[in-house]
Amino acid sequence: MYYRGRDMALVHRGMRISESDWKVFLGHAAATLAKFKIPEAEQCDVVAFVEGLKKEIVE
Repeated sequence: MYYRGRDMALVHRGMRISESDWKVFLGHAAATLAKFKIPEAEQCDVVAFVEGLKKEIVE
């Protein structure tokens, strides 16, 4: 499957997402993955993918 929407940098531009906001988001994401008992290997995959988008999201 291929994503056909706008790119991350364009979508998040001007939102003023800070490093602090990013850390809060990661905490919520980790809590959600744990709540649904997602296996650790898959949790690591999700975090790695999301971390790859950080430079396009955090201003």
